[in-house]
Formats: sequence, structure tokens, C-alpha cells
Amino acid sequence: MKIVLVILAMLWVSPPLLAASEPKADPKQQQHPVKREINKEKATRLAQERYPGRVLKVQSDSRQFKVRVMQSDGRVVNVVVDGRNGRVQREE
Repeated sequence: MKIVLVILAMLWVSPPLLAASEPKADPKQQQHPVKREINKEKATRLAQERYPGRVLKVQSDSRQFKVRVMQSDGRVVNVVVDGRNGRVQREE
């Protein structure tokens, strides 16, 4: 009878202890910094290949580079270069 009481007491105490443990982190919700494969010089070169001209300014954040290019006809083009894959797009 004592053994049954001890087992029942352990079963009664264990669920709150298990519930109090920290939940496992969901891998989908973890934030990992974006790893850049493209550096500033390569982003500048990619932008100039697509939009030839003189580079006026290069800005970057964690995911992309913004390159401002003045073309030979005097037009200024703002270009976005993806920092991971090097995709070049004109910023509208």
C-alpha cells in the first residue's frame, strides 16, 4: 500500500515539474543573421555591369546593397543588389 501511495505522489508531482521546464525553441521562429555572399566591391561591379556609369554612392544593410549610378547621359539610376545571390534590380 505504501508503494502505491509513493507512486501516486510521484505521478501527482511530476506533471507540474515537466510543465515548468522551458519549451523547446521552434527552429522556424529562430532568427539567424543573413549571411552575405556578395561584398561591397562585387555589388558595385555587378551594378555597373548591368547599368554602366559612374558609381556615386553605395549603401548596405544586412540583406542588400543600394548602388547609385550616374549613366553617361546624366541619368541617375538607383540599383539594388541582393547580398546573398547578387541579383541586380533597378529601384523604382
